[in-house]
Amino acid sequence: MKISHGLRRMVGIAAVALLITGVGVAVAATSSPSSNAHDPGMGINEFGMTHAYYNGIPVTFTYSRGFFCDTTVSSSASSRCEAGANWKTAPSPQHDPLYITVPLGFTVPMAMDCPSGLICVDHPGTIDLTRLEPSLKPLYPNLTDAQLTAALRDFAVPGHDHFITDLNHGGREWWDVKVIGVTSPDVYNNILAHKSVDYIHQLVKAHDPHVLGPIPTNLFLYFAAA
Repeated sequence: MKISHGLRRMVGIAAVALLITGVGVAVAATSSPSSNAHDPGMGINEFGMTHAYYNGIPVTFTYSRGFFCDTTVSSSASSRCEAGANWKTAPSPQHDPLYITVPLGFTVPMAMDCPSGLICVDHPGTIDLTRLEPSLKPLYPNLTDAQLTAALRDFAVPGHDHFITDLNHGGREWWDVKVIGVTSPDVYNNILAHKSVDYIHQLVKAHDPHVLGPIPTNLFLYFAAA
C-alpha cells in the first residue's frame, strides 16, 4: 500500500512528537524494551481487560489472545510490529478497525487505557518507526544516522486510548490498529469527552492541525468488546 504525500507528512510529524517524548531514553538505553512476543509477530496469549470507547459510551475489552503483526511487512522491532506501513496479510478475513489515540508532546493527567511505560495485556511492547526516518533526520542534527536508526527500530509503544466503531455483537475477533496522533491537550480532552470515532473522523475531515492520521500499522489485537 502506498502512502500519500499528505499521510507521509502526518506520519512524520507524529513520529517527531513521539521522539520528543522518548527518543532520548531510546538512544541512551543499553537494552531494548520488552517485545511481549513469543515468536516473530505473535504475542504471548494472556487474559485480561482494558477500557475503551464506543459511540459515546465507555466499554470494556476482554483479551484472550496475543497480538498479531504481519511479518510480510518488514520490521526491525523485536515484536515485528510496524507503524507507517499497512498490513498485507491479515490474521483473519473478519476484522474491524481499532483507533488508538496517542498524546504527542504532552502527558495525560488522567488514567489512560494503556499508560506509557506499561505493556497492556496482549499488546506489543515495541514497534518499528524506521519508515519515518527520512522525515526525522533534518530535525536531529546532533544524532548520527546510526543513533537515530537505533532509536526508531525498536521503539517502546507509547501510552494510548482505544476507540472502536462496532461491538461485533460482543464476539471475539481481530482488530486492525490505526494510530491517531494528537498534539494538543485540549483536543485530546475533547476526544475523551466525546468518546467516539465519529468525533475523531470529524476532526480529521476538518483538517484539525492537532490531529494526525490515521496512521496505518501491521498490528492486530484480539478481544471482545462489551
